[in-house]
Amino acid sequence: MLHDGGPAPDLGAWPFEVRAIGITPRQGPSAARNALAALSRSQWLAFLDDDDEWLPDHLASLAPAARSALAFSDAILTHEAEGWSRPFRFRFTPQLLRRTNPIILSGAALPKEAFWRVGGFDASLTRYEAWDFFLRLQEAGVGTVRVPQETLHYRFSPRSLTADDARMRESFRAFCDKHGLRDIGRATFASMLKDPAFAADRDE
Repeated sequence: MLHDGGPAPDLGAWPFEVRAIGITPRQGPSAARNALAALSRSQWLAFLDDDDEWLPDHLASLAPAARSALAFSDAILTHEAEGWSRPFRFRFTPQLLRRTNPIILSGAALPKEAFWRVGGFDASLTRYEAWDFFLRLQEAGVGTVRVPQETLHYRFSPRSLTADDARMRESFRAFCDKHGLRDIGRATFASMLKDPAFAADRDE
């Protein structure tokens, strides 16, 4: 477990070894994930943000595909502000990834070699860093495999996404320019579930 700035978290009791690694001063999510990946002794990497939850079969479900590709699972998305939960299931295509991001990072796993092949997360990005990472993996020839099982509980909170809308717009423009993306709008995981533009991509 890595905490980016602030006091060390209470790890509680687990039936296996858990280590807490702190970064001071705070460096942002990309640098924190890269630091943890550098310390990993495993051949594969998986990610879990502190407000999300892996279901019991999550890693076992991803493991076969994650040996050679970016693997990701479906999720149960809970919208905390609006008080609803719905399945988050999208059929993956490379074309869809250039229109929106259908991959929740906490539901993804991949070989560590592939992670470092693209240099990990771009530490200059504090927003859209996961989408940027997935696009760079695709451009580097790393395959992407969807595991059509709901093995992740993802809690969506609009507070962290919309606190500074002007900065979000600026970051989105820079992200689109980096990847040559044109005529796409900003979408959240929650808005993707009801946006008619993605109706054909939803696995309902």
